[in-house]
Amino acid sequence: MNYRKHPQLIEKLAAEYVLGTLRSRARTRFARLMLEDAAVRRSVLEWETMLTPMTVAVAERQPPQRLWRAIAARIAPSIAPAQVRTSIWDSLGFWRNLGLAATACTVALVTAGLLRQPEVLQVPMVLEVPSKQRQESYVATLTDKSGKVVAVAYAARNSNELWVRRVDLAPGSGHAHELWALPAEKGAAPRSLGIIPAGDKGTLLLASAADQSLRDVPALAISLEPPDGSKTGLPTGPVLASGPCLKFW
Repeated sequence: MNYRKHPQLIEKLAAEYVLGTLRSRARTRFARLMLEDAAVRRSVLEWETMLTPMTVAVAERQPPQRLWRAIAARIAPSIAPAQVRTSIWDSLGFWRNLGLAATACTVALVTAGLLRQPEVLQVPMVLEVPSKQRQESYVATLTDKSGKVVAVAYAARNSNELWVRRVDLAPGSGHAHELWALPAEKGAAPRSLGIIPAGDKGTLLLASAADQSLRDVPALAISLEPPDGSKTGLPTGPVLASGPCLKFW
C-alpha cells in the first residue's frame, strides 16, 4: 500500500504507535515506514509532543520481584536464582540507566552507519530531556467505551485556542461532533465548547483563556449532534467518547 496517498491512515497509525496500541507485525511495518518517510516521522513526533503530557498523570509503579527474577533468568539462564544479586536486579535506577545507555549506543551506531544488516530493524529514536520550559497546558485524550482513542484535545494554559485532532472519529455530512466540558459539580449541566471541525485537525475558540475556561473542568466529552450542533444547550445525541482533562504544569 502507498501510505502517502492515505494521510488519514498515517495519522491514525502514528497515534496508535505512540500510544502503544499498534502491536506485532503492524508496529514493525510502521517502524520501517518511519525510516523511509520523513512525513511519517514528523507525524509521530507531533503525537509524541501532544501525548507526552499525559504521562504526568500516571503514577510510577514498582514492578514485582518475580518480574526481575524472570528477566534475570532469561538473560543468564545458567545462573541459579540464588546467585543473582537482587541489589542490582531490583534497582529501578539500574534498569533506567541501562536503557538510556543502550538507546544512546543504538542512536550513535545508526548515525555512524554501522548498523546496516537488512534483517535488523533499527528505529531512529529521539532522546528528549525533560525541560522546565515546556509549555504549561491542558490535555485530554478522549476514548470510546472500548477504550479506543477517538480524539485528542490540547490548549496552552494562557491561550483561548483549543486544538482538537481526530484519531478515529470520521466526520459525516448528516451530523456533527460537539465537544463538551463536563462539570465538576454533581448534577450540573455540561458546557458546549463548540463543533469539532470536519478535518483531521482543527481549532475551537474558548470563551476565555484555557486557565479560566478549563480550570475546573474534570473531563471532556463528544456527542453526536445535528449538523449545526445541539439546539438545547445540552447533549441530545449519544456520547461517543470522553476523557479526563489534565493540567500539565
